[in-house]
Amino acid sequence: MNKAELLHDLYELNETELFYRSYQNAKEDPERFRAFLDHLDLDDCLRKHLIIPEKKETMPPSMRDEYFYSDSDAGMVIQKHNCYSPAFDHFHTYFEAFYVYEGTCEHEVGGVKTELHLGDFCIIPPGVSHRISVQSQSIVIVMILSSGVIENTFRNPTYYKNNLLSEFFLKNLRFTSGNDFLTFHTGNDSDLRDILIRMMLESTNKYREYDAILSAYFSIFFANLIRHYEKTIERPLMNGEKAEKALEITTWIQEHHTDATLQQIADRYHYTAEYTSRMIKQTTGRTFMDILTDARMKHAVSLLKSTNLPVSEIAYRTGYVNTENFIRTFRKRYQKSPTQYRRDSTHEYIL
Repeated sequence: MNKAELLHDLYELNETELFYRSYQNAKEDPERFRAFLDHLDLDDCLRKHLIIPEKKETMPPSMRDEYFYSDSDAGMVIQKHNCYSPAFDHFHTYFEAFYVYEGTCEHEVGGVKTELHLGDFCIIPPGVSHRISVQSQSIVIVMILSSGVIENTFRNPTYYKNNLLSEFFLKNLRFTSGNDFLTFHTGNDSDLRDILIRMMLESTNKYREYDAILSAYFSIFFANLIRHYEKTIERPLMNGEKAEKALEITTWIQEHHTDATLQQIADRYHYTAEYTSRMIKQTTGRTFMDILTDARMKHAVSLLKSTNLPVSEIAYRTGYVNTENFIRTFRKRYQKSPTQYRRDSTHEYIL
């Protein structure tokens, strides 16, 4: 198979995808779906490794390495994720990574759903339960990686040291529980896309010394991720860690409220702005702006009570470039203007 033939196949539905599309269409009508299930050849489904949640016999207890590997020496398979396949919770005994080559897909871990887009690359370690849904003719490419492949590459100090990706892989070389995984946001990087296609060709053709070439491409692909996209890494935290990190972030916002931005926090903790915003809301029940505004208003009240600074200067010192915006926000919070608040506070002190 050459590159043109591979790309053609990526954009065409294969036999398994056509089956899953029929499965999804049948589910739209209960009577038609019952007939669909009744006419299934169960032996054929098992032989083809078709996943049908309504047929428990087709649901493996875990997605073991040997479920996919035809060559245990290579320890790596690169393939297209089947469109329309049913999403179900499962965990692996190997590392799984998937790349959105075109379109979108939905990924869920621990009940939290995330829509991934072009160039998003997600790495799931062994033992982490998740589900992935590709319900349109999007193209998602999956890497199935044995622990041996990871260990041989990421224990090599010449290439991988002092970076989040190496730390992540080495930490997860043994099963860990929780919802730990990584997501890179690479956009439409043509170099990465080309390397991935070359890896698929080696994995598919299995020409002489393909495993050595596949391993070399693997190192180049991940080295480029570290070089260009380490700052885009989104790494969800487990519940306890998440609450601790949210407290740390909240404290930082309060201490830097005059000029704090969501992007600053995301960069500081190596998250995306979207994930940072979601994590703060989930763990504190408040948005970034709620926390920021609260810190600014408390500072403003302190200055109104303890100084004779004009309102415009207080606005500036608490992080507001526009005085009118400050006054409007203050009035909404305390139902009175800053000037009236200062007057009332002084009157209370005299009494």
